[in-house]
Amino acid sequence: MNKSMIIPDMVQELLSTTTKGLPKLTDKLCTLLSLPALITDPHYQILASSSPAGEPAINSILAVQQLDKIGGISVSKYQITTTDLDLSGIGSPITHENNTLGYVFIFPKDDQSHEAYAPLLSFSASLGAIQLHRKLEMRQEKMKFKEAFLFDLLYGNIKQKEDIYEYARVWDWNFNLPLTVLVFALEDFNHVLTDKQLINTLLYIIERTLLEVSIKPITMKRQNQVIVVLPMKAEQSKKHRAKMESFSKNIISQMKALHPDEIFSCGIGKTYESPVDLFRSYQEAKVAFELGDILGIEIPFFSDLGLERILYKHDLQELKEFFETTLGDVVLYDENNNAQLMETLEGLVTYQFDMTAASQALFLHRNTLRYRIKKIEEILDLKLDDLNNKLNITAAIKMKQLRKI
Repeated sequence: MNKSMIIPDMVQELLSTTTKGLPKLTDKLCTLLSLPALITDPHYQILASSSPAGEPAINSILAVQQLDKIGGISVSKYQITTTDLDLSGIGSPITHENNTLGYVFIFPKDDQSHEAYAPLLSFSASLGAIQLHRKLEMRQEKMKFKEAFLFDLLYGNIKQKEDIYEYARVWDWNFNLPLTVLVFALEDFNHVLTDKQLINTLLYIIERTLLEVSIKPITMKRQNQVIVVLPMKAEQSKKHRAKMESFSKNIISQMKALHPDEIFSCGIGKTYESPVDLFRSYQEAKVAFELGDILGIEIPFFSDLGLERILYKHDLQELKEFFETTLGDVVLYDENNNAQLMETLEGLVTYQFDMTAASQALFLHRNTLRYRIKKIEEILDLKLDDLNNKLNITAAIKMKQLRKI
């Protein structure tokens, strides 16, 4: 390759694509070098791809392994696995102000040519940075407007349906459909760069997963949360719950795979026909998220929470007084006698006072369980087969679980 003659000509050709988008840049790079070229986002999702005539297109990437760097610049050798091929190539990060916006790759047929291609690839990454940064700025401007609208919508500040429909049309959202709010969150969130990046990754995975099933993402970041408004098509009404549960499990599973040391949770509100009521679904999703965390429910639906959600919002002092009146003597007996009667009661409540199920769960012989029940009845001076007593004890146990009294 005669660099003095060819490189300047190629640079001029590549510069001509600066305002024409990433597909034009990869097409030009592919044409000039007669090699496959592609540009990805920071997560190696393909944004633009071009292959010479007669060669298979590269449509998806399964795995990327960075190998040795080439010379003193940022270009490196890479091993890339697609659905059909294992490819060896070279790539350069696309960066702006120390932020990685994506990657550009080409796939030379001869390892000896890697170093010769490296300067041109690095230059292409610079051109890609201009386009991706411009795209990011436009998205951020649009996001400001979008987040202001979603904030007002989710906090009930927009009272007229017609206003909501008009705003939603800006992003081509169909708010004539029934809607549900889901809240995903990172627990133990700190306002540090790494945790903020985790939330950005969570947002990215949610939006990518929605797009994969042809749903336009309606999302908003808020501190440690990503809020999702999920539309429900009429023909999906019977399967809507199963789809939301499957979607939520999928998101949490993906985040756990990427960050096994972090804890991600979610909560799902009720579905509403009118977008004016969407703020209710948001508040319900937050309550479901918090209660699910306390009760150890992986995918908590607000509609499944009965007594728990009433107790959760009740005055804490009143709950403590009720608990003390109802089960305080049992707690005191356990403390003074190193007994486990409260654990027994919790097991009974969990299994709706079913003796067989509770004894199996607690690893107790039925006679031992009967003895403990008799002891509890003596301490409380009541009968556990009385419905009202069962209700009071159930409420008190749930208070303990919710408020950790």
